[in-house]
Amino acid sequence: MNLLTTLRDALVQWLGHGLLDASWWQVLAYTLVMTHITIAAVTIFLHRCQAHRAVDLHPLVSHPMRFWLWFTTAMVTEDWVAIHRKHHARCETAEDPHSPQVLGINKVLFHGVTLYQSARKDRTIHAQFGHGTPTDWVERHVYSRFPGLGPSLLLFLDIG
Repeated sequence: MNLLTTLRDALVQWLGHGLLDASWWQVLAYTLVMTHITIAAVTIFLHRCQAHRAVDLHPLVSHPMRFWLWFTTAMVTEDWVAIHRKHHARCETAEDPHSPQVLGINKVLFHGVTLYQSARKDRTIHAQFGHGTPTDWVERHVYSRFPGLGPSLLLFLDIG
């Protein structure tokens, strides 16, 4: 009975305070840093480098960003790039995958992930707009094959 009480108390302590017993400001700082890195990776790697080819990044810079996006958001480079390029090619029309003018701003803001998930299933978008994205071994066998594995590992590391 004493062992069960000890385990219960340890579980309650872990659930209430986490493994590192971080204060609210440490959790906030961690969240802001993680968010900032993700936004930078989307802006620099996905948008500027991959979608628009405005920046050419060395693999030592681009691959950590690609890994980060897979690890934290389950984004597959070709999916994001193809959807974004189609958005520019069919901007504000019924064919635009996420047009606030057609779908409404609330739909795009609050259901953007579901719009992305729907568009990524359309393989014709990839064939037409996904060219020039990474096709190396890691992309084929890990990132695009198991997109949900990244955030699952992150959750495991955060909890563990």
